[in-house]
Amino acid sequence: MISVLPGVVSAQDVITPDLAVRSALQNHPLMKAATFEVDAKKYAEKAAFNLPNPEVNAESPTGTFYAVGVLQSFEFPTVYLRQKQVARAETALARAGQTVSENDLRYAVRSLYLELQTAESQGLQWAFRDSLYQAVFNAAERQFAAGEIDLLQKTIVANEAGNIHQERLAAEQLTSALRSQLMLLTGLTEFGKLLPLFADTAGLATLSGPLANPGLAYEKQTAQLAEQQIGLAKSKALPSFSLGYMNQGTRDTPIDYRFRASVGIPLWAGQYRVGINAARVDSEAANARAEAKSRALAMDNQRIGMEVRSALNLLRYYEQEALPRSRILIEASLRMREAGQIDYVTFLRTLDEAFAVQRDYVAQIEAFENARIQLLYLAGQ
Repeated sequence: MISVLPGVVSAQDVITPDLAVRSALQNHPLMKAATFEVDAKKYAEKAAFNLPNPEVNAESPTGTFYAVGVLQSFEFPTVYLRQKQVARAETALARAGQTVSENDLRYAVRSLYLELQTAESQGLQWAFRDSLYQAVFNAAERQFAAGEIDLLQKTIVANEAGNIHQERLAAEQLTSALRSQLMLLTGLTEFGKLLPLFADTAGLATLSGPLANPGLAYEKQTAQLAEQQIGLAKSKALPSFSLGYMNQGTRDTPIDYRFRASVGIPLWAGQYRVGINAARVDSEAANARAEAKSRALAMDNQRIGMEVRSALNLLRYYEQEALPRSRILIEASLRMREAGQIDYVTFLRTLDEAFAVQRDYVAQIEAFENARIQLLYLAGQ
């Protein structure tokens, strides 16, 4: 009834948290969308060298014949280099966003898996308690028929047994709903047994710090992209060029004099300066967001670390003291009730206190596991 340590089960029937996570990463639409976004950014890299379309024209410069010409404009070569760098930075940002989505999905699957584990564990407790209280209620009915107890005690037992039965039904419904949600999240059409709820203390010391968090990596990559945008804005303030071919003279004009060239002078420097300043401010804002994210992660890491230590201390207390006492209370109250040494009111109150300890123990395991999952999330694992 109160055991929460994993038992010996067939491996092929068990859905572990890692298996659920792998299935979600393979089947969830968000992961497919993130992959498509990365592919789209890769294609955008190839479009970084985007020359404008050449102009083909025909005109009569001398009024005696039509001359066909072509004109090709292009930016300063640095612009194309900067555009390529920006495109690569956007691809890296898309990959960082993909990692963030993966980490968020892992966290969601593990949290829902833990919630289902807790619901199943509580459901087993309610099932045992319901069976016990039904037996107590049957005994109380026999005693009432024999005149050994009064109507008040029988009614109290019936009311308590009915409440416990409703709690069992609610726990079963919750378990079924959570199982359906987990199947939908992971994309599994069949969902076998879960690992029993237990406190997984292995590997806590090996968790890396929040510097590996994908959210922080995303903010840093955003800052790098903003830095590249500054360089692109500066390069756009450089001259542009155009080269062309057209015969502006007579038919016998030498080839050497049929070419044309022009330089676009960035005369309106104010508009370029505004663009550069805007890019620089965006870069400073991105760096500030990255710093804020780093501090927030450090604070979360400290807070959750304290929660883990506190939950571990409570678990040791429950395992070493509270749970053994709850077992003693249940066994002693059952013996005393059978011997007629206590009435049903005291008996039921004692059982309620003993079972409350077991529910609190499950809640402490859930709190510890929830904190451990949050540490994994902060570490990007």
